[in-house]
Amino acid sequence: KRTSFRKVNTFVAHSRISERDAKRIKRNFLRKGVLPKKEVKYKENQLVLVYRHRGSKVIANKEVLKTLVRLGLPVQRSATLHRLTHELIAQLKVVEPFVIWGYPNITIVQALLYKYVRLRCLQTGVETKHPVPLTSNKQVEDLFGSLGMLCVEDLLHEIMKVGPHFDAIREKLRTFLLKDPVGGWKDSTKGKLRSIGGEAGFRGEEINILFQRIV
Repeated sequence: KRTSFRKVNTFVAHSRISERDAKRIKRNFLRKGVLPKKEVKYKENQLVLVYRHRGSKVIANKEVLKTLVRLGLPVQRSATLHRLTHELIAQLKVVEPFVIWGYPNITIVQALLYKYVRLRCLQTGVETKHPVPLTSNKQVEDLFGSLGMLCVEDLLHEIMKVGPHFDAIREKLRTFLLKDPVGGWKDSTKGKLRSIGGEAGFRGEEINILFQRIV
């Protein structure tokens, strides 16, 4: 009986969370569009870094879960690089309480490449389970030589300027598996938006301050 009671409780809790998320998504799109109350001028086609800092347990809302997977963030503490578009902004609004995003500088991107890359095997196309540091020009030439990139500096330049080969690079670099920042989080603010004193949502260039504690 006790086990059945817990299962019912869990089901009810998940239903309430799912309903709450659905209402939040509806408010974002039907009332406020995809922009926050204080209008932010986003830099289209700019490089952005998206980091999933919440959601280690089951996410009840299927739309939120699907969007996280679509963004390349299937698990907590994963991160991806993206080209900023209207479509991406809309997706980020769906998963807003679960992610932190902003404009990374070259130092942070370089650290991600050097420490947290999981490359795909050239022979099988299968993604490696553990980070494979991308530190040698030979690695870059083997992976991206066909795109005209022969050294780490070429790769960094193409990523930072979000060049014509950016999407091809993302396909091979895949998702970065990271850790929590040094010092951790304040649990009471993890799901609140940055604009109201929380951790989640858009940070602009301030994301680099956070990532200095992560990478």
